[in-house]
Amino acid sequence: MTPYNGKAMIQINAISKAFGLQAVFAQATAYLQARTRVGLVGPNGSGKTTLLRLINGEETPDGGSIRMPAGLRVGYLPQELAQDAELCVLEAAHRGQYAEHEAKRILTGLGFSEGDYQRPLLSLSGGYRMRVALAHLLLAAPDVLMLDEPTNHLDAETQAWFEQFLLRSRATVLVVSHDTAFLNRVVTHVWEIHRQTIRTYTGNYERYVATRRAQEVQLEAAAEAQERETARVQRFVDRFRAKATKARQVQSRLKQLERVQRVERERDPKRIRFHFPEPPPSGRLVFDLRGVGKSYGPNTVYRALDFRVERRQRVALLGENGAGKSTLLKMLAGVLPIDHGERQVGYGVTLHYFAQHQADVLNPARTVLEALQEVAPHADLPWLRAVAGTFLFHGDAQFKPISVLSGGERSRVALARMLLNPANTLLLDEPTNHLDPPSVDVLTDALLDFPGTIVFISHDPVFLTRVATRAVEIEDGRALDYPGDYEYYLWKRAQELTAETHDEAVDARQNGHQSARSPASSREPQEPGRRELVKSLGREERRVADLEGAIAELEERIRTRDQELEREELYQDHERWHAFYLERQQWEKDLERRMEEWARHTEVVVELRQQVSAMTPTDAPQHHPS
Repeated sequence: MTPYNGKAMIQINAISKAFGLQAVFAQATAYLQARTRVGLVGPNGSGKTTLLRLINGEETPDGGSIRMPAGLRVGYLPQELAQDAELCVLEAAHRGQYAEHEAKRILTGLGFSEGDYQRPLLSLSGGYRMRVALAHLLLAAPDVLMLDEPTNHLDAETQAWFEQFLLRSRATVLVVSHDTAFLNRVVTHVWEIHRQTIRTYTGNYERYVATRRAQEVQLEAAAEAQERETARVQRFVDRFRAKATKARQVQSRLKQLERVQRVERERDPKRIRFHFPEPPPSGRLVFDLRGVGKSYGPNTVYRALDFRVERRQRVALLGENGAGKSTLLKMLAGVLPIDHGERQVGYGVTLHYFAQHQADVLNPARTVLEALQEVAPHADLPWLRAVAGTFLFHGDAQFKPISVLSGGERSRVALARMLLNPANTLLLDEPTNHLDPPSVDVLTDALLDFPGTIVFISHDPVFLTRVATRAVEIEDGRALDYPGDYEYYLWKRAQELTAETHDEAVDARQNGHQSARSPASSREPQEPGRRELVKSLGREERRVADLEGAIAELEERIRTRDQELEREELYQDHERWHAFYLERQQWEKDLERRMEEWARHTEVVVELRQQVSAMTPTDAPQHHPS
């Protein structure tokens, strides 16, 4: 692609856009520079998707303009897809326009195998259909990639591949994502939609958050200073209002108060808390599936699944896309019949099921408040307005029609509707998709206080870590149980993978050398003597010391580089800043590897010290004077 000599590839000049009475942008301006990766952030409904559609020409600004060089190729991945379901995976990805081997390379990176290439889109889950659309877009290699929530349906391995693809790509990227860790690793700039304008920040997401926090501190200090001054002037007016001799001064002070432009504090949505209505309790058993089978045509998802859920568990369903997580949730909810086996629902269990596309069933002509009234017709209006407020709809936003809401806002309305009537069991399929971080915090806090049972699917590691008390991995039609939180699951899986790798290595050694071994060499090895143990301990201690030195050096390098990246003059030279930042990222990866290596060798040192200490003098080799 042509880099356009560093000039703005896309210029957004004082655009305005409204839907009915709802203004989205007012005199918003921004410049998308070549070879940058920009994260587009802002609350749900602030206009992120609208901005992408405006740039893509699907919407027209009411005022202002969006300019780009002639011939600039813009590729857009929306949240919701329109695909020909009759096409197979490979056809949908390359559509006869691109090299088939390149299409296969990208499809492989996105988690498809050779056997998937001829599968029709109709047979794929929504997550895998999104991956096919992403493969087609990456294959087209446009000058500008615009991505709306691209990681929502990617597992950890595929997301890692996708991040590396973006980091190596020469394309300019404009991406909407609520995955702040993804943004932190990928973006070089952040655009924040704030009060109908666009604010630009240099650096990754972490740098943006730090800058915003500093701005908020300054804003709070300015507001407090203004309030003190206003109170002082008001006291003068109140004291001397009735005195004729002070009339001129009082009038002057009143005009002064009228001229003051109020510094508005920014509301922190994280302070809002929502509490579920107290549901009647269920019995100890909530669900019990025994020998359950489920197929979609020739595709068998479950042959004989056993799965049990008990009261007050918060169960995270984990596994690759297409493994059957959503199918299991639907069978638990009773919205999908089982082919054979037994489904038992416990005594007193009441259900709410939130599907990935639950928001699509909302009546677009209703307002937010009317949508809540539909499911709670006898509820007091002040209480309904309070519920809408806890889901971040304040003031006039409660009267916005559903038709103009963003995907995240519609999800919030759907969640609010579901929770207006108490139930003791929640089945949630990707409840945080399309929610911004403050909204996720509100929902997470509410779920932590919820006294009932939750079975949920999520790809959000922070949400999983905070909410799950039990992890169940769906693999090859089985439910593998990990009776602990998400961190325990990650630790246990790492242990299992390490053991599998060790067993494979042992098998390989035995198979490779067995024929060459003599009868003597096949005997069990002798236990090492104390001298050998001491030598091994010395080697390991030296290795630990070397690693500690290397770790300290890397930490100092990273600290120094962070200071360099914060220098204002470096911001003006984006290429240099970006090169410095990429180098810092590599140092951080090196540091993580060294820390893991240090932890392994430290464990060996501890074990060797224990063995040396445990050996009695008779265990040690005997030494005689010559």
